[in-house]
Amino acid sequence: MTSNTNPSIHHASTAIVHRPFGGIGSYRRVSDPATRTVVHAFPMAELSRVAAAGLLCTAGAYVMTDGQVAYIGESRRPSRRLAEHAADPAKSFARDAYVIGGCEGAAFDKLLTVDLQFRLTQLAAAVGAVSVWKGASPPAPDTTDVERATHDRIAGDALRLLHDAGCRLFHPADPGAVSTEAPPSDGAARPVDPVKSDAGAATVPDGGSEEFELQYGGLWARGRWDGGQFVVSAGSEVRSATNESVDEQTRLRRHDLFAAGVLSKIPGVGDRRRLTEPHAFATASIAAKVLAGAHTAGRWVPRAARPSRPV
Repeated sequence: MTSNTNPSIHHASTAIVHRPFGGIGSYRRVSDPATRTVVHAFPMAELSRVAAAGLLCTAGAYVMTDGQVAYIGESRRPSRRLAEHAADPAKSFARDAYVIGGCEGAAFDKLLTVDLQFRLTQLAAAVGAVSVWKGASPPAPDTTDVERATHDRIAGDALRLLHDAGCRLFHPADPGAVSTEAPPSDGAARPVDPVKSDAGAATVPDGGSEEFELQYGGLWARGRWDGGQFVVSAGSEVRSATNESVDEQTRLRRHDLFAAGVLSKIPGVGDRRRLTEPHAFATASIAAKVLAGAHTAGRWVPRAARPSRPV
């Protein structure tokens, strides 16, 4: 993602966790005396209490998530914007919130919060630990070299403090799979958004990893793990219809897959299409949702555990 060495990640550091309301899982303010960055972490159910205490009164970027889906935004007034999201039935998945802002006397400006939103969105999509909910992709802000250098440091601090606050969206299970340094905002090499790349061609290995099978209604598919991605084999099927319960991110992924020109009609079958070549997805769960057009598409089962599909 970037070759820069970020001292906020690689050097020894100290994080202070303050719980003004007490408890373990309630509001936490995570900070570092060596940086201006502060992370406010709390359950969405506590938003009113946190906002009333004046803890979210300056500009910041924010993350809402349930551990499976994430929405990343920014606002001059995060408390008001989060309240709007909380009132939106489509955002009912949001269980926890993380707001990244400046410490007292060093508030973030609009350019910085927009840049943080862009960087965090890119990184979350690259890591693939969750589905990233978004409409139009946030743009890369136009920054000077001086501003970019400052933002690089702040983004690195934010990632470290987010991790200390319990947010694991930006840190892959395999630390070597994706860099956890903040992606640049200068047009340099950056992670590819899985919304655009999940439908990309991939090569299924000959033997090696275990092969899995998915059945959902009349749909059938098979795939296996390869190089940190879940590769769905050519010949696997994709449902034509999309369930109403499907989230926007899965809809976007399906749109890209259907537009990629890699699906063929199945003679005599109108409700499914067939993959003409192997395709890679960030996770097996994402693959299942995209192929089935369903929010809950069942589990991939080792082929050895179930009889072969009748021809």
